Amino acid sequence: MSPSMSSRPRPLNPSTESVSLLARWQRSLSARLARPQPLFLSAEGVQASGDKAQAQAQAFADWCRLHAGQAADITVSAKLLHELVCEPGLPLGDEAQLQAYARQLFGHYFGAPAKSWPLATWRVAAGEGSAEQCGAVALHGAAAAQLQELAASHQVHLTRVQPAWAPVLRRVAAEQPEWLRAPAAALAWVEGQVLTWLQLQNGQLQSLRQLRLAATTHAALGETLAELSAALSASTGTALPSTVLVCGYGLDADAPAPHWPGLRVLGRLGAKAPEAGCFEEGASAVKTSLPRPDFLGSRLPRSPLAWPLAGLGGLALLAGFWFASHSQQDLKQAQERQQALSAEAAQLRGAPAPKMAAPVARSSTKANDAEALRSAAEVQALLLQPWQAVLSNVEQAGASATSAAPGNAGVEGLSWLALDYNAGRQELRLEGLASDKLLALQMVDRLSAAPGWQGVMLSRFQTGEQGLQGQRFELNAKLRPAALQVDLPPKAASEAPKP
Repeated sequence: MSPSMSSRPRPLNPSTESVSLLARWQRSLSARLARPQPLFLSAEGVQASGDKAQAQAQAFADWCRLHAGQAADITVSAKLLHELVCEPGLPLGDEAQLQAYARQLFGHYFGAPAKSWPLATWRVAAGEGSAEQCGAVALHGAAAAQLQELAASHQVHLTRVQPAWAPVLRRVAAEQPEWLRAPAAALAWVEGQVLTWLQLQNGQLQSLRQLRLAATTHAALGETLAELSAALSASTGTALPSTVLVCGYGLDADAPAPHWPGLRVLGRLGAKAPEAGCFEEGASAVKTSLPRPDFLGSRLPRSPLAWPLAGLGGLALLAGFWFASHSQQDLKQAQERQQALSAEAAQLRGAPAPKMAAPVARSSTKANDAEALRSAAEVQALLLQPWQAVLSNVEQAGASATSAAPGNAGVEGLSWLALDYNAGRQELRLEGLASDKLLALQMVDRLSAAPGWQGVMLSRFQTGEQGLQGQRFELNAKLRPAALQVDLPPKAASEAPKP
């Protein structure tokens, strides 16, 4: 192949490119709608929670490749984690301060690479006579940071990535409400040689420790639990039978079931893998302030506007794709009709078609091709837009808007009527109804402060027509797709509505 031919650009195939993008979008959408599959992540890889003991773990990349377009809820083994519980009273009022403090300590003890480990933070609200508790969990190793990248590359939706002790604690609390309400209680979560010790007081987490057993035997665990239970009883000044619960897996399977005074064992400690349902909280989850650390970060609760806006965006994409497909069909039919008419005219005259007819046909064909390419380019531009960030920003801004009208404080008063987006000019138009004008103005303020939003303004505001309650408004904005972010910046205190 000559150099001139190798440098020639590849011809654009609008139909193939559009179908490929549409297939990826469909897989991403199905992943968000799919029921998450529970996975247990250990040093050997991932396996479905509750699999039989002989089931082999596999690399997370292999699992994603085999389950493209699905969802996963990942629970991380304690063997991959490092725990930190902060001293009460430290000035760690926001998430950034807590993460900076945790990274500094992990870097001090484990070296500079630890400062880039993924973190999951947690807070427990202060109860009566106690201070707020907070802490952080670090996911060891650089490969762990690639979980989200691997999932995104195969359109796998991650709903949660949480340490094992968190769902176990919530499940035990739901099944043992008397234990949870005890003045002093403890939970021991065992994973082979690693023991996670959680101490509670009146349903509030007080301390969390990670210890290493001398051996993976029931005897070694019993000695360690005896010391920890004695310290628990000494801290309260009384003997507390049946306040220490033990569960987990990975100990010697041939040993008989242990009998430890004052301790209760839940399940089989000699199993080779976590038992089925070990990390399921169930429908009767206790409404209590137990930690919920998540390596994906804390997320805002989903607004009722999420599904209507997502459906509206999906309809817009499907309409664009339908228009492009029919444009291609119309172009092909027009070319076939033109060729048939030219052949019929030549046959009637008994002579070849005039030479001037060819340039006219080519000119018409080029015009039709250009129109089809413009339509395909517009569809591609719509498909390539970061709709997740756009719809999430609108959803979060609408959810944070609150009315200042008498009797409407804290009530959601926004409903959406239409969304129109011009991909070429990158201009967005929203129509909606608001219970009062302040809600629409708050929406403008929040979006104006968001990355990637420019020129946000109300272009129309009027009383709703007959059958529509509230004030009808129209919002226009200019988008910079590359700068959009899924989460809006935290709302400033000065923006909060005054009573």
